Amino acid sequence: MQLTIDTSSREEAELIAGLLPRPAQAESIRGYGLVRLYCRNASERNQVLDTVRAVAAEHGLSWLRVRWEDEERVFRQGQPAF
Repeated sequence: MQLTIDTSSREEAELIAGLLPRPAQAESIRGYGLVRLYCRNASERNQVLDTVRAVAAEHGLSWLRVRWEDEERVFRQGQPAF
């Protein structure tokens, strides 16, 4: 499955891409950061979600959104926002 991680800047996207358990490329679209990567299964996806949450909390990132299939998770200051 493909995961897309949206951030508020390219710098944040590069930070996250560098810390993910799988290689990923950071981009910038309309001023927002974007990271796309593929996960083989739900376990790998959950590992990415845990990493994103930890990076957001550790670095004080204001928000991140992770999207896959028809689902998404939003993190604000490292905490899930529903």
